[in-house]
Amino acid sequence: MKNILKYASLLIAAVMLIACEGTVDPEQNQPDGPNTEKPDNNKPDNPGTGDNGQQTPDPEDLTLKIVSDRNLVQTNVDVAVLTVTLGDKTLTDGVIIYDGDNNALDLPDFKFKAEKAGDYVFWASYDTYISEEIIIKAIDVPIPETPADPQPSSTDFKTRVLMTEFTTTGCAYCPNMKILLHNALADEAVADKVVLTACHSGLVNAKADPAFIRTSFDDFCGVTGFPTVNFDMYYSFGNYNMGTSEMQGMIDKMYSTKTSVASGIAVNSSLDGEKLLVKATVKAAADGAYRVGAFLIEDGIYAVQSGGSTQDWMNTHDGVVRYIDSKYGKDLYYGYSVGKLEKGNTADYVFDWDLDVIWSEGALNGEMYGNYYWDEFVVDNLRLVVFVTTSAQDEKGNTYYYVNNVIECPINGKTPYQYK
Repeated sequence: MKNILKYASLLIAAVMLIACEGTVDPEQNQPDGPNTEKPDNNKPDNPGTGDNGQQTPDPEDLTLKIVSDRNLVQTNVDVAVLTVTLGDKTLTDGVIIYDGDNNALDLPDFKFKAEKAGDYVFWASYDTYISEEIIIKAIDVPIPETPADPQPSSTDFKTRVLMTEFTTTGCAYCPNMKILLHNALADEAVADKVVLTACHSGLVNAKADPAFIRTSFDDFCGVTGFPTVNFDMYYSFGNYNMGTSEMQGMIDKMYSTKTSVASGIAVNSSLDGEKLLVKATVKAAADGAYRVGAFLIEDGIYAVQSGGSTQDWMNTHDGVVRYIDSKYGKDLYYGYSVGKLEKGNTADYVFDWDLDVIWSEGALNGEMYGNYYWDEFVVDNLRLVVFVTTSAQDEKGNTYYYVNNVIECPINGKTPYQYK
């Protein structure tokens, strides 16, 4: 059934970064593990009295946070430095740090080194305040180094727009959007401004789709029908009747709004068997708070496209999203916080993936919900899309998140910062 989104005028916002806390995000999904629940009965409903005899602020007015400068460490090598803050104040005295079993830890200078591989849970208490938990993962293999910066003094980075086409092979109307995108990106100057991905999150006419992925990402992007295209995770539309020049104009406008604030992204990925480590380093082009996320992409998936079989290029699906690693909280996909950065400064996030697990879960979901079992991946057809998000305000002063910049890179190699 044809289901077209209402077509709204494109919002072009003046970008203004605002603050957001954390380097290991306390809101990220927590992996299963032994007793990661902490007691909450130490936090009274009313203000208490601190050790210094002074009345403490209402706990609802301030938030105790614990963050780490690393989300992933190599055992017996890397040191993670923890920081505890109450509001805007960094705390050093009177803080107790606990593990996931609620044991108080002895961490001189709030530094942690893992002796064994695994997930380590940390939370902190101070006076009547209790923080959320964070996770630091420890692995037994070296973490890739950040690629050398070809222009250390520059923040004039190449800018790209992340476009995600929500589609499915059973959708007879989707070829209209595919043709529109195909024609618009035939101009190399326009295509150079875009990273195009395809999220096959729908099933239409009960047709099996070998690229099907079960996720809530489409709901997050406001997708209610197919085809839909999303720009930079904050603007979606389903109008495929526009002209090629109009689509190119939309891309140009989205591109131009962030050329002066687009962050740099450097990636070093290492594939060992089916274990994939991806180190992403963000370099700020403007003061602000940043998040980072990544897609695992597969090209060359063959499946006959409903309504488009007369054009054979439509039956080979490229840029297919196989895995999304940017979800934190309940249903937010803006990525994991790497903290507040001043212009020119950097921060890291490391993704740790098992391709066998990704394909096993994807194949199971495909079989259960999509009536199709994922084929084995072809290593040469896999690549990465790494993106950075930050916040901005529209003309009415409303705050929203958007993709600040995005790059494509191999699953086993280096991609340095890309400058204009």
